[in-house]
Amino acid sequence: MRVLVVLLLVALALPACSRTPADPVDALLTELKAAAEARDADRLAGRLAPAFQGAHGLTRPEAVAQLRRYFAAYESVALEVSGVEAKREDATAHVSCVVAFSGQARKTFGLEGLLPPSAVYRFDLDVASEGGTWRVREASWEPVEPADGGR
Repeated sequence: MRVLVVLLLVALALPACSRTPADPVDALLTELKAAAEARDADRLAGRLAPAFQGAHGLTRPEAVAQLRRYFAAYESVALEVSGVEAKREDATAHVSCVVAFSGQARKTFGLEGLLPPSAVYRFDLDVASEGGTWRVREASWEPVEPADGGR
């Protein structure tokens, strides 16, 4: 019986050992999405490079402060990432994707009437491995029409 258990464990372990590691760009996007949906600005900030530059000269500290304000204003946040295109070169990549945002604004101070319940943006990200962790170095974004035409 013991031999059977050992053989079973080995058989289960072999496929796990032979799996290719997760794509680091996909893993980064998954982590960014999860951090945003958890409304965790610090977790998301951990994936921004120290020298991060955003659209219109936005610095890392400014981006983190802005994220904290947005996350505090929403009770819930959901993202759908689509159209991901990544051009890799060694330990760097340029990533383009479309992110559809939906959220429930807090019902305090009239925020539910001021904040949009949904939006769609095209993001262009320059990402790189820094010390073994993939981070966003630069980001730009622009609003786009939803795929369903806003219906």
